[in-house]
Amino acid sequence: MPASISDNGAILLGSNFTVDSHCDGRPVRVVTHAHSDHTKGLRSSVRRSLFVIATPITFRFLEVLGYKVPGEKRVELPYYKPINIDSERIMLVPARHIPGSAQVVVEAPDYRVGYTGDFKVPGTPPLRDLDVLVVDATYGSPRLQRRWKDWEALEALIAIIEDNVWEGPVWIYGYHGKLQEILLELRKRGVEYRIMADARTIALASVAAEYERVDTGRIEVLTDPLLPGPGDIVLAHMRRRRSYTRLPGTHVTLTGWELRAVAVRTGPKSYNVSYSDHATFSEILDYIREANPGMVIVDGYRSSEAMLTAKYIERLLGVKATYMP
Repeated sequence: MPASISDNGAILLGSNFTVDSHCDGRPVRVVTHAHSDHTKGLRSSVRRSLFVIATPITFRFLEVLGYKVPGEKRVELPYYKPINIDSERIMLVPARHIPGSAQVVVEAPDYRVGYTGDFKVPGTPPLRDLDVLVVDATYGSPRLQRRWKDWEALEALIAIIEDNVWEGPVWIYGYHGKLQEILLELRKRGVEYRIMADARTIALASVAAEYERVDTGRIEVLTDPLLPGPGDIVLAHMRRRRSYTRLPGTHVTLTGWELRAVAVRTGPKSYNVSYSDHATFSEILDYIREANPGMVIVDGYRSSEAMLTAKYIERLLGVKATYMP
């Protein structure tokens, strides 16, 4: 089969490409975006692969995150600019997830296969006319369905900020990519309070802002968690949440796993806001329906519901589906 998923999460496309994890014997590594579950084994790939392919912005993100890909191995591939490697052609297609995210299409004379990477819709064009489509299904179950839109979650977040920011800092917790997206979305919507974050979060935001041509406004490096005060917003990586939630202020966690409402109060000064970078269950089905591939492989390495998703795809869409690994 010209597409499969290995036990370590590598998406194997065609005969030359390993995507989002390392695979010995594959000469080309592709990185769809800079999240840690998609950069697995990248340092091994840098040592052992002939080339590493990603979008230009993903390479810049990887540099900020500490990955060093030497120039002779680095292939910065813009969207919709196919290149030939051996007997195959590879092309990256935009995916709405974090800045620089890409879908991957590999074609040869006798097959055409692709991988969505992480995505949400609208904003991710379906990969059409594929023999095999490998699909992300993080929310691959009807019970994981969000009933609201991104703009409603952003409205809820801004309302929480406006209601609480002058009583003390508003702390917003998320992962890289989501934090930068939120920063830019707040600025686009006229939220001008000072934003504080660690140096890495700010560096990633600066890269994203340059590509999207958004002014980051007043932004400062957080050197001491006791410094923020009224009128400040703090963007903090999820790993800091446990220690920072002891500090004064209002604490907001961005999570797509909050399914009760668009915003839920979880304590006297804490909230969950249901904001995700992944497609909902119905959006996954809509994407596959429009793409109409010959066969679907559900990524079971990064999803706990892959077997169920595959069954729903076959039952509801009449498309042959399985899951791997």
